[in-house]
Amino acid sequence: MKRFIKAAVVFLLAVSMLTLSSCGKSEFGVTDNTGKLMSIKAERADKGDFFMLGSLEVDDGEMIEITSNLSKGSVKVEIIEVEEEQSIDVLPDFNNKEAIITANTRSTDKVSHTVNAGNYMLRATCIEKATGTVQVEVKPAE
Repeated sequence: MKRFIKAAVVFLLAVSMLTLSSCGKSEFGVTDNTGKLMSIKAERADKGDFFMLGSLEVDDGEMIEITSNLSKGSVKVEIIEVEEEQSIDVLPDFNNKEAIITANTRSTDKVSHTVNAGNYMLRATCIEKATGTVQVEVKPAE
């Protein structure tokens, strides 16, 4: 009987630890990246989480639209222009480059900007613990 009780307690502790560890999982990253669309997913993302990647391809007559669908928190989305001339010997420093578009998204915000044709990087930073999605899309200018 004592063995059964000990085994049951160990089993319950193991299940509890697995449940707690899976509930605490956070995620912050891109789920789609097609050149014309980037989808950012935040799942209990912590304040200060960030990433940077590219590239969005904008042609003449197109704009960038940022649409938020966050149930909680805030995500800062920055769009950074990529220089056409780049050398393979010298990597560009995008971390210190100023953004041409900055949007602090919450809830169901929608922001759009017309930009010059070219390639752009996306930098996303979780401002407040966030859950939901943010979509960055290149669309025909209205």
